[in-house]
Amino acid sequence: MKTKTLIINDLYVAIHTPKNWNGHCVFYVHGGPGSHSKDFEEGLTHFNAFYESQLAFITYDQRGSGRSKIKENEIKTLNHRGNIEDLKTLLMATQEVFNLKLPPVLYGHSYGARLVYDYLWNNPKMDFKFILSGTSLHPNDCLNTSLGLDLLVLRNSQPKEFKKAVELISKANIEPYEISPEIRKLFSDLKMRQKERQKYYWVNENAMNWWNKIDSEHNVKDSDEAYFKIVSSFNDETFNSGSFNPCLLKQKSLYINGFHDYLMNGTIKFNIEDQSKIVRFNTSAHYPHFEEPELFIKTLLKFILDDN
Repeated sequence: MKTKTLIINDLYVAIHTPKNWNGHCVFYVHGGPGSHSKDFEEGLTHFNAFYESQLAFITYDQRGSGRSKIKENEIKTLNHRGNIEDLKTLLMATQEVFNLKLPPVLYGHSYGARLVYDYLWNNPKMDFKFILSGTSLHPNDCLNTSLGLDLLVLRNSQPKEFKKAVELISKANIEPYEISPEIRKLFSDLKMRQKERQKYYWVNENAMNWWNKIDSEHNVKDSDEAYFKIVSSFNDETFNSGSFNPCLLKQKSLYINGFHDYLMNGTIKFNIEDQSKIVRFNTSAHYPHFEEPELFIKTLLKFILDDN
C-alpha cells in the first residue's frame, strides 16, 4: 500500500492505495471513542486480503484521539456532536483532496458505527453506502455491557473492589455506565484489565496476539479522558430514534456482527424488516475485519460492486 498523510481541520488523515487500485475507496471510522486508526492501518499491510482487494482505504483519528492532538484545555470541548461534524467535513474534503472519482463507502466499527449512523441520520441527503460492525442495534446496551465486563474481571481478580463497585452501582440514580470512570479506578492493574476483557471480544487468538503485538510496538495510544468526555455527551441530545435499525435509513447498508462479540451481544438475532442487511460472522467476535479478513473483504467487495 502507498500511504499519503495530511492534516485536515486539525485532524490526522491518510489514504492508502494499492498498486492496482480499482477506483473504489473505503472510509474507515474507528471505535473508542478516544481510540485511533493505527491498528487498522497496520492490518492493511498485515492481511493480504486487504491489499489484494484493490480497494483504497481512508483512515483518520478523531479529534483529541491518537494523532489528532488538541491542547489540554480543549478536552472539555469534545463531544459526539462535534465528531459528527468532523466526519461531515472530512467526507467532503477528502473526496476533493484525494481526487476520488467515486464516493467512498463508509465503514464504521464499534463507536465508529454509532458515529456513521448518527451522521447519516442527521444528513439524510448524503448518499453514502455504509457498513457497520462491532456494534449493537441498541447503542447504549454496549456501554452497560462494557461495565459488566469490568465487573466480571474485578470479581475474579479483586473481590474486595468488586464489592465496592456493586455498592457504587446500587447507589447510583443514573445509568450505571455513567459511573464507569469511578469503577475503572478500582483496578490495580489496567493492563491486566485489558488482557482479561479481551476474552470476551476476541475469538481468533492469532489475530488477538497480532493486535497485542502491534499495540505494544507503536506509540499511538488510546485516550481515556477523550473516551469519558464523549460518552458523557451521549445524553445531551437525541441523535436518532434510539436504535441502529438499518431499515430506517435510505442509504444502502450492511451490518456485520461477530457471533462471539459478547461486548455487543453478538449472539442475539435481531428482528428487522430486511434480514439481508445483517450478516453474522460465526468465527469472529468484536473485530471481524481482523478475525476473518478474507470473508470480510469478500463481503465488502460484494456489497460495493453490487448495483442493486
